[in-house]
Amino acid sequence: MKQWMSQQRRLRAVRDELTGPERLAAMMEAQGVPTDPVKVADQRLQTRWLLGLALLVAFVGILNAMLMSVTERFREIGTMKCLGALDSFIVKLFLIESLFQGVVGTVIGISIGLALSLASAALTYGGFAFRMVPWGSILASAGLCFIVGVGLTVAGALYPAWQAARMQPVEAMRVEA
Repeated sequence: MKQWMSQQRRLRAVRDELTGPERLAAMMEAQGVPTDPVKVADQRLQTRWLLGLALLVAFVGILNAMLMSVTERFREIGTMKCLGALDSFIVKLFLIESLFQGVVGTVIGISIGLALSLASAALTYGGFAFRMVPWGSILASAGLCFIVGVGLTVAGALYPAWQAARMQPVEAMRVEA
């Protein structure tokens, strides 16, 4: 009986070694993923710079799209203002539109990103990688991405909404379609 129990312990130890964190770390190092703390810190800094640049590009893209939306709706904005729409109403109109666009775009982006990340992990590390996934951390990151995505979209719409609100009705009606 003692021999059988020691055999079971050895089998568990071999199983844990083949599927445990050490194997995952060895696979990561073999594929060139840094595990050295200095390299990891350097990679994090590079990632943050790249993320900041991506957010800036996204902000400018949203700003440009909303400015084009205002430009295309000069006559409609002029008509609403002639009918008595307040500046605050025009601002709210554009901000609500951007809010909906931000929510839909962010949810789609998070879903696609999560699916691609999980597929990549499954192809790279096999099925046991799913046991190692920190789901709480992923949900927290997804929540942060949602807040940043929607916030960035609404922030990108502030200036175009302000431009639309301060437009003079007569000038807006004069613009040809």
